[in-house]
Amino acid sequence: MEAAAIRRQYNEIIADTYDSDPQLLTSNTLDLAVELLRDEGVFSEILPPLRVLDVGMGTGMFLHKLRSSVTRPVLPFGLDISEKMIEVATKKLPDLVAEVDDGANLSRHFDAESFDVAATHFVTGFVPIEELSLEIYRKLVSGGMWSFVGGTSSGYPALRRCATHPMVRVLFGGPSRSLEQMICPSSTTQVTQIMERAGFEIAASQTIEPRLHFENFDGFLNFAYHGGWLTPFIEEIGLHRLRGWRKRLLDQLFFPMTDNHSITLVVARKP
Repeated sequence: MEAAAIRRQYNEIIADTYDSDPQLLTSNTLDLAVELLRDEGVFSEILPPLRVLDVGMGTGMFLHKLRSSVTRPVLPFGLDISEKMIEVATKKLPDLVAEVDDGANLSRHFDAESFDVAATHFVTGFVPIEELSLEIYRKLVSGGMWSFVGGTSSGYPALRRCATHPMVRVLFGGPSRSLEQMICPSSTTQVTQIMERAGFEIAASQTIEPRLHFENFDGFLNFAYHGGWLTPFIEEIGLHRLRGWRKRLLDQLFFPMTDNHSITLVVARKP
């Protein structure tokens, strides 16, 4: 997907509602990412300030969680494609050093800096992990940690079944963009193998499958469209414009719906 379209979606649709996090999926997952780093001992208060780079930082939720939950001082740096998301993040973190750009262009930024922790959370649907891994390695100090969080292609099984329903094809004109293209990589194993090829040592890894519940179509749209989880997919097939009998039909056919995501979390160390 074109970077300009992604930037527009985050600026105009997602930034103002992102932190509402109606299913607490983002917040709970980032809490777990913080704890995985804590287990590796990087938050000791006897160490100098922790220099953290968050690529695709959004509204600064992860950086803010770090600063709020550890005693070691945190020096926050971030890169995001959306000016509006950075504006929200700066309100939480007034000393944030941030750049506006696509995560695929990380090599153009922070050339004079090196970091103790680099975070890439929910960005590999837009930037391939193979590209990220090499640049993250260069940005980290020796012994530095990479905190990775990303959806896998086994997420949203109920939604993927709905997408192949005959009535959906009638309403929206046949096959549409595959969800797998937005929530890759495919597995935790794939992530760790790519990291190891880039020179990292795997410190911790796990896969979680948080439960999701959508009472009706509006609840789904609040999560998936305004929350940013499936915004490109929804815009491509026009779900956000659904009104009248079509919306009522989807409510009757598919909701309430229980589903789950599949998310891999990895902490890797640069030797």
